[in-house]
Amino acid sequence: MRGEISNEYQKLNSEDQKAFPRWLWANAVVGAILLAGLIALALKFPGDQSGATAQHATRTQANPSPERTSELPSR
Repeated sequence: MRGEISNEYQKLNSEDQKAFPRWLWANAVVGAILLAGLIALALKFPGDQSGATAQHATRTQANPSPERTSELPSR
């Protein structure tokens, strides 16, 4: 089990051995950018409600919905 990755790497031809570190580096850069974006979003909105959620909460508090009654509508 140990060393299987290095064995597979050594089996690659020289062109693929050169491409693998570039691929690995590119994936690390993209992952770091995505992580930075997630952290920025988390810091920008720490427990803050979105505008739509805040508007909905304000509207429902100001105008509570009428409770349903068991009465049948008159005919």
